Amino acid sequence: MNICLQAPEVLQLICQQLSNEYFGRQYLLAAALSCRALLEPALDMLWYSLPSFKPIVTTLPADLWKVEKEGGSTFRKWTIMGVRRAITTDDLDRYMTYYARRVREVNIGGLKITLTPEAWHGLQMATSWKHGALSPFAYKVSWPLTGGVQYALPSENLNQSLPFFSLFLGPDTTVVYFTYDSRVPIHAASIRSAYKIPSKLKILSLNDIDRSTSGLVFLENYLRTSSWDHLEILRVPNVTPKSLAQLSTLPVLATLDLWDLSGIPHLYTYSDDDLEAPPEHISSMSGDAFRSLKILKARCKSTFEFEALLQHVPPRNQVHSLKCLLGSIPSSRDIGSLFTSIRLHCNPESLRKLGVQVYGDPEVEEESLKVEVNEGVNLRPLLDFEKLETLSLNLSTTGINLNPEDIDYIVECFPSLVKLKIDANTFDSRLPLIDHSHFLKLIYGLKHLRKLGLRFNATNITGDEDRPGALSEGKGEEEKHSGSLKMLWVGDSPIYSSDRVASFLKRHCPELASSIYTIYFEEDPPERMPVMVYKRRWEAVETS
Repeated sequence: MNICLQAPEVLQLICQQLSNEYFGRQYLLAAALSCRALLEPALDMLWYSLPSFKPIVTTLPADLWKVEKEGGSTFRKWTIMGVRRAITTDDLDRYMTYYARRVREVNIGGLKITLTPEAWHGLQMATSWKHGALSPFAYKVSWPLTGGVQYALPSENLNQSLPFFSLFLGPDTTVVYFTYDSRVPIHAASIRSAYKIPSKLKILSLNDIDRSTSGLVFLENYLRTSSWDHLEILRVPNVTPKSLAQLSTLPVLATLDLWDLSGIPHLYTYSDDDLEAPPEHISSMSGDAFRSLKILKARCKSTFEFEALLQHVPPRNQVHSLKCLLGSIPSSRDIGSLFTSIRLHCNPESLRKLGVQVYGDPEVEEESLKVEVNEGVNLRPLLDFEKLETLSLNLSTTGINLNPEDIDYIVECFPSLVKLKIDANTFDSRLPLIDHSHFLKLIYGLKHLRKLGLRFNATNITGDEDRPGALSEGKGEEEKHSGSLKMLWVGDSPIYSSDRVASFLKRHCPELASSIYTIYFEEDPPERMPVMVYKRRWEAVETS
């Protein structure tokens, strides 16, 4: 045997290269059976994640089980397993001895098999009702046993199985993902008792299928059941003002992710004058609120809800990543108001990433017959965030509409930018106010820039353009300072010559390769439409 195969860490690395997902499990099994040296590390990877209950069922004696019920169509068959007799510790011996200790994640996916309540109770009795008995070393438990997530199994059987997460959830579990329906009594009672099991929970995701007021009240009451002293990441659909006040006191909460935010009251209405002289309540906000928060992310219908959330965050915070996902297209005025709130409630010393974008397929308003060439959104409230590394603003039909002055401000005020993406997915009939000269100013003025997305006029590119200031330097110096761009989003930027633009990009962005992305259409307009002609020309640049 090769001497390397006698080192346990080498064997582990070999097996870690094989996926333990559905299609990769057969290769792990083959590795486990190939030689004795690979048996243990391959089994560790094979059992690292438990995707369903079937692996446990197959390790118990065959004469224990009986099929209680099965049904479904050809592609959605399901099975309910019952027991012929009482489950004993001897029945579990093989699983508990060889496999249970290897499980690190319980990631229940699309189920096609589950157990009867009698079988679940039998497992509890055989393990002396010990929490986490079937996965004693699992740090993560994901338990989405609801009809809204599981499409094969009947809701009745899912409801009967949901309470038995305690067989997998132990005191040492630190990551928990629950999907439930608080309108179902057995769901509500089970979730309400779950907080008592893990002693040092760090990551908690609660997805209530019930998005009504009663579901929100259930979540509020649940969050009050614990002090959550170790909680670092919380992901929930929504919160009440009372819950938000409680969350602001958590000592180590670093990430708050809300994916259906609504109902938070708007405390103040800001104006541009507040940027020069911030209101008194800003300075009087407690510095202890959200003292450990680093990442704040929310998906909401409008900027109004996100502003209301921000108004509960004191300006002397440590938030470094702020992301707002909007379900409707905001007006330029709405975005301006949001930028003002961001400036007043975020700390320029800590903010590194800022993203505001429209998600999904919102109802698009028809563009007005009368448009102003220079109309756009003022970026000046954001210019104090000089340590920004990512700035992403994509608002569907509401364009920021960058102008030459904006480019100068961006280069001067955001020297650390790694990613800049503005209007790359915006539909706008107006020609961009910036051209390739401003493109060059960005890629040479921002030394750390690796990802760039914007609309710019590429029709006047010849392919022979020098970089800004190159006339006073030698050719070798010019090549030395070529841009380091690796990804480019061009949206619907107008373009005439693919060959000239390709030469231009090869000269100034030699590392770009083929990573050029045009605007996306769910249903492409007629090929003769200008935007589609531009799209084809940019695609030709990518292959040049």
